[in-house]
Amino acid sequence: MEEKEKKEILSKIQSMEKELFFLKEKVLSLSEPKVISKSESFESPKQTLVIEETEPVSIEEGPNWFIQWIGQNLFVKLGVFSLILASIWFFYLAIEEYWINESVRIWIGILSSLPILWYGYKTRITRPYLSPSLFGLGIAVLFSAYYSGYVWYDLYGTETCFVGLILLSLTAVGISYAEKSEVLFGFASLGVFLSPILVSTGQNSYPFLFTYLLIWNVLFFFIRKEMPWKVIPLLILIANHLIFATWAESKLEESKIFFPFLFQLGVYLLFLLREFDVLKRTIDKNPNLTLVTIGLTLGLGFIQSFWMFGIFYPTLKPFLLTLVLIVFYGIYQRSLREITLTSDTKKVYDIISLFGLPLIISVIVMGMTGKALAFSLISFAFVVTIAATYSKQLYMYLATFPVWFFALFYIFAFTYRSYNEIPFLNGRFLIFTTGSLYLVLSYWYSRQFSNFSKLFLYAAYPYFLLGNFVEIHLGFPEEKRMFLYTICLIFYGFATLVIGFKKHIHSIKVVGFVSLALVVAKFYLYDFWNLSLGYRILAGLFLGITLIVTGTFYNRIKKETT
Repeated sequence: MEEKEKKEILSKIQSMEKELFFLKEKVLSLSEPKVISKSESFESPKQTLVIEETEPVSIEEGPNWFIQWIGQNLFVKLGVFSLILASIWFFYLAIEEYWINESVRIWIGILSSLPILWYGYKTRITRPYLSPSLFGLGIAVLFSAYYSGYVWYDLYGTETCFVGLILLSLTAVGISYAEKSEVLFGFASLGVFLSPILVSTGQNSYPFLFTYLLIWNVLFFFIRKEMPWKVIPLLILIANHLIFATWAESKLEESKIFFPFLFQLGVYLLFLLREFDVLKRTIDKNPNLTLVTIGLTLGLGFIQSFWMFGIFYPTLKPFLLTLVLIVFYGIYQRSLREITLTSDTKKVYDIISLFGLPLIISVIVMGMTGKALAFSLISFAFVVTIAATYSKQLYMYLATFPVWFFALFYIFAFTYRSYNEIPFLNGRFLIFTTGSLYLVLSYWYSRQFSNFSKLFLYAAYPYFLLGNFVEIHLGFPEEKRMFLYTICLIFYGFATLVIGFKKHIHSIKVVGFVSLALVVAKFYLYDFWNLSLGYRILAGLFLGITLIVTGTFYNRIKKETT
């Protein structure tokens, strides 16, 4: 009996322990709901599993976004395009085989567009990628069918056809605006630009053409302000200039400037004002296509202006092109004042400020040659360097280096000797001296702004020395040149050493030592073997005196500083 009672007591104790354990687990689960406890056995230690909350990522933002874009967007557009091709080929076959007569062909085209438009409208919510393409396909079929009645069968006159095409295009514009569809607006824009070309009779009615296109650009100006479209502005800009270039190639010289200039000025201002406004609102997103549109607006506008002014006002062309650039930078500054600059937005606007730089250079070099052009180039490079430093625009500052290279190279490459010219007392040497001075001032002004400023300092002395060598080469006979090269190196080497030691400027001391080292190497490797005896004596005398004086001067400075 005792043994049996003992077992019953132990069994009750174990059941009570289990019940206590389960109660404890329940309390813990109520106090920490995000922690799940597990126990493999009664005696095993308790294990917890922590569940972290994560936000789901949509497939468009995940690693398969490209596949998703192909499946939902690209395949749909390719499918619609394939249907268009198949329909055109079938229609062409029916005409070739004369399965249908003329009037039936037109009505088939018109009626076949209706179910396409109806299905595009029906699927505008359920299939947003397919609906705009179907709308565009239906309008394109309707547009083509209506135009076929004019061009092939003379069912109506030119004015009636043009008005009908415009109404179809404007209807498409209205639908695209209501649906906010960039694809559908592209179809509508194509119809707008093609309408005057398709019904043209070859007459030079350019006032109507450019007035019509300008009105359309004004309409697009107000539509674009409310739409986040990126590709369509670029395509419309290119279409404007393509139509103008096609017309101007054969008709510009025979016309008057008012309507072509008004059209180009209107397109230039409308696109710049609109795209800068769009950039201000979308600069935190991806602004690449907007920047491309702004750059092309400036570049194409400048080229077309160059073309027109070269024909109508050739003498005023540099001045008028300068006004075109001033308008661009005026709109640029207006947009800059209306936005709060951050480090990222400042980089974007720094890039935009460089767009006009090559065009400014082209205006400067226009109509100039020789020394006037050389002086204008180095002055422009210096002014841009100072302006970039003042405005703290690093991109513009870095862009001045190729300008400097071109300006300095031009001065050296296109120098020649004029008659009755005195060596070292002529405009050529003055330009070399001015260029070297500009380089020193550029370094001095921008040394706190960028470490690249040292490049200006390192280029100043060699460039000035090169100017001296050019003067010696062009102004003295051959037997004196090598001796004068040596004297020139001695003089400027000693002068830079003295300035470097006096002002404690290490870089200038290095320049002086390098100059004297070149003199020593030249004397023993060339002068000693090739100069005549008299010039050899003079070169050795000047070199010896300079080295002795330099050594004495260096030792004295060293004693004073130690």
